[in-house]
Amino acid sequence: MRILFTAQASYSHLAPLVLPAAESARRAGHEVAVATGAAVADHVEKRGLTALRLPNVRGLGEALQNGDLRPPVDLSRFGKVTIELDPEFFARAFVGRLAGPSARDLLDAARDWRPDLILHESTEFGGYLAGERLGIPHGALDIAPMAPYAHPAVTAELNAQRAELGLDPVADPWHVFRTFRAGVVPEDFYPEANRLPSAHYYRVPAPATDEVLDPEIARLPADRPLVLATLGSNATHFPGGGALPVLDTIIETLGELPVTGVVALGAGTDPREWQGARAGNVHLTSFVQQELLLRSSDAFITHAGFNGTREALAAGVPMVALPLFAEQSGNAARLQEIGVGHRIDVQDLTRASLATAVRSVLEDRVCRARARSLQRCSHALPGLDRLVADAAAATAEGN
Repeated sequence: MRILFTAQASYSHLAPLVLPAAESARRAGHEVAVATGAAVADHVEKRGLTALRLPNVRGLGEALQNGDLRPPVDLSRFGKVTIELDPEFFARAFVGRLAGPSARDLLDAARDWRPDLILHESTEFGGYLAGERLGIPHGALDIAPMAPYAHPAVTAELNAQRAELGLDPVADPWHVFRTFRAGVVPEDFYPEANRLPSAHYYRVPAPATDEVLDPEIARLPADRPLVLATLGSNATHFPGGGALPVLDTIIETLGELPVTGVVALGAGTDPREWQGARAGNVHLTSFVQQELLLRSSDAFITHAGFNGTREALAAGVPMVALPLFAEQSGNAARLQEIGVGHRIDVQDLTRASLATAVRSVLEDRVCRARARSLQRCSHALPGLDRLVADAAAATAEGN
């Protein structure tokens, strides 16, 4: 079978799920290609996969920078308040501005490459639109379960894109996912209203690498709980210093608690040149082998990006979620709802509120038991090697 995977021109949309799924499909003997923007196509080829460069596909960040999209809020507020995801902005950006050029490029690419199946990551609507236009079976790889896919604004924008391609409108808000949706967290993470009959759930394997844990981190004191904290690789790169004040609060708070802290400051931030807070019991680093270290962490302070959330659930680690922007707020709310974490919005963050939350996830036996339960559920999921067969069967039945 010839399988075309599609993804936004963003590493965080491509690497955690699309590339492992494509590699799994290739190992199963399928012909595989990954279509995305030129900005991230090299990451595809480094895995030995065929990259189809879509000439008109740009990432969200580039669209905001060059004025193709207006940000929904003043970005100077980043790191000062939690910026909720506006469904109308999501529709305008991902279903409108980004999906249109992607769909048109994919129509050309698919006519040349002739896939039997298209699997698009869930925020990449161009793959869905191209599949609909060409009559090619398609399914979704869900990289953002809490995004507002079923919001009326999304359906309206989707129908506008369908009209441009000569397709009839749809009334079903879940039409994009109705045939096949691959989730990579246990079903319990999804609110009941978002659980679909078409959904299948899988376990993402740890990256195949010889990477070992930083020896300095391995030698940290063993007589206290280990708390890992990271706000993502780009948290300090936004206007006005981004999340620098949030990182300071995290470091200061951990310094006052009987824990050992590891705080990842973000890509390009050298801890030796760090001008912010420091504490004797907190190890600062620019990068941490997150998935590896989570396995031996007692708590995780996170911005609640989905990839880190998924990794912590798989490791059975309770979380303190400090959502910054995008769908992180929805992830954080869901973690609190299912009892595996505490949410603190940025505007409510103080040393006292963070200390209370960290103590709670470390000491609350019910919270820790629920985190372990989700870990067991994660371990019970089939691997990605089942995904392609399930998708092929579901799309054949749906068509």
